[in-house]
Amino acid sequence: MFDGDGGASLCFDDGGGSGSGPVIRGVIYLIYGLIVMFLFRLVTRSIVRFFAAPADVQRRARRPGPRAAEDLVRDPICNTYVPRSRALAAFVQGHEEHFCSEACRDRARATATRAS
Repeated sequence: MFDGDGGASLCFDDGGGSGSGPVIRGVIYLIYGLIVMFLFRLVTRSIVRFFAAPADVQRRARRPGPRAAEDLVRDPICNTYVPRSRALAAFVQGHEEHFCSEACRDRARATATRAS
């Protein structure tokens, strides 16, 4: 702990001969290495984000926002609900009906023709 001239010296060896000095030194080097790796990763991520920011902003600008709520209509043949903008409209027996597909529309027309 103390050197020969009365001053304190920093020494990891307690003089007991246990050999803990190299172990402590290894732990300190490990901690220094982890700190250096963390700082390196922090700097590289910051650089990448700085240069990639314009592309990310453009990507967000192209992303569509939430769609507005739209009325749903029920297909009378298969009971499927379809947004009004995607439904096929047809007049069946004097009433406007909405269908999910051409097959359902044709089936409703055929059923109405047989019924009359």
